[in-house]
Amino acid sequence: MSLEWVSGQWSAISYQLSAISYQLSAISYQLSVIGQRLTAPQVACA
Repeated sequence: MSLEWVSGQWSAISYQLSAISYQLSAISYQLSVIGQRLTAPQVACA
């Protein structure tokens, strides 16, 4: 295991983690938009 191999593995892992966190933020954004659409009619009726 050379140092370059270890650093390459770490860069790949960090890249995957950043991609996962980006997807999670996109999912949470979509969920918040859906939640706003669901709660908007109730607020309008009230």
